[in-house]
Amino acid sequence: MEPGTEIFITVIGMIENVGFPIFISLFLLHRMEAKLNAVVQAVNQLTAVLTQKHT
Repeated sequence: MEPGTEIFITVIGMIENVGFPIFISLFLLHRMEAKLNAVVQAVNQLTAVLTQKHT
């Protein structure tokens, strides 16, 4: 079995089991997770900078 085949079979199985719209929703949530973590980190850094300048 080729390396990408296992992932493809897993994706097809998910689409068969949960349906295409739910699969797309899960895929988009997974992609957004990293971006949300970056936003949280930026807000925390901004809070630290503002706290230092305020004191």
